[in-house]
Amino acid sequence: PLPPLPDEPRRDLTHLPALAIDDEGNQDPDDAISLEGGRLWVHVADVAALVPPDSPADLEARARGATLYLPEGAVPMLPPQAVRTLGLGLNEVSPALSFGLDLSPDGEVANVEVVPTWVRVTRLTYAEAERQLEQEPLSSLLRLAQRNAARRQANGAVILDLPEVKIRVVGGEVVIRPLPPLQSRALVTEAMLLAGEGAARFAHDRGLPFPFTSQPPPDTDERPTDLAGMFALRRALKPSETSSFPGPHAGLGLPLYSRVTSPLRRYLDLVAHQQLRAFLRGGEGLGAGELLLRLGAAEAATGLVSQAERLSNRHWTLVYLLAHPHWRGEGVVVEKHRARAVLLIPSLNLEPQVHLGGDWPLNSRVPLVLRGVDLPTLQAHFGLAT
Repeated sequence: PLPPLPDEPRRDLTHLPALAIDDEGNQDPDDAISLEGGRLWVHVADVAALVPPDSPADLEARARGATLYLPEGAVPMLPPQAVRTLGLGLNEVSPALSFGLDLSPDGEVANVEVVPTWVRVTRLTYAEAERQLEQEPLSSLLRLAQRNAARRQANGAVILDLPEVKIRVVGGEVVIRPLPPLQSRALVTEAMLLAGEGAARFAHDRGLPFPFTSQPPPDTDERPTDLAGMFALRRALKPSETSSFPGPHAGLGLPLYSRVTSPLRRYLDLVAHQQLRAFLRGGEGLGAGELLLRLGAAEAATGLVSQAERLSNRHWTLVYLLAHPHWRGEGVVVEKHRARAVLLIPSLNLEPQVHLGGDWPLNSRVPLVLRGVDLPTLQAHFGLAT
């Protein structure tokens, strides 16, 4: 069980149109965006208002690390009551921890305000938002997002435009749907990155112990635009690190960064909110030592969550292929090993090795046919279609 919302001052931002833009069917909306003149507001579900450090819900969330998203359903990190009370747009007015960001003409974060708020949120799918990009406030938000993407790219950000799919089990049937590269999705991504950069700056400037995320630069300065080049660059990326010490995130092209926009489903985002709330109340947050203990516990749990999600997605993809034994499709050569090649199959998001024979240059599009599926070993075998 969770306590009721505390009776505390909140700034009323219900006059601002706030948009929560998510995938169709999303059940835990935890962020929304607004514009107030030239100021970007990113509103985030105020989870720390109900889940303080070391409360029973906090301890359970720490053990789980993150919400587990599987094709057959989700296993939440927090009790369902948290989503019902805090999910943005699920009630007429929602409590939020809002990040007000003033941006310089070149897109840099110039000033950050963090404040508990009330917001009135409208929910949209990415497809619905895509159809409204020429209308305000989405048209202005899109320009802001494009400016931030250009700034990050100029700072060496790694842009990987690789195919993505969404896998769901609906009524016992596996459905695999490619995710189109929508501008509305990029818009939301850039707004969330600005909130993460702003929160990291806010914490760093005030000497607040905080879960900063950094990443070393790759060993190459190349920024390819072809599939094979991006596949190779992804393999060359070094893992990101979360620690109490700030540092640049080379992959994102940001000088400082922290994940703060998903506290309903990621434990370290919740820890960041707990630290911010403690500071805003004038109280003592977690010390550096306590923070490190939480970082270690959460990273161990989230590593297992990521592994489970990856293996489950592969399992259900192979179940889909078992149900379609005459599958035919197309792969792209992204890596070569003598007679064998690694192919990326965009429609399935699989990367099998295939014996091709002949000379197939990188980025060649190859017609494929399914040869067989070995479900216990999570292997699918493909051959060259004739």
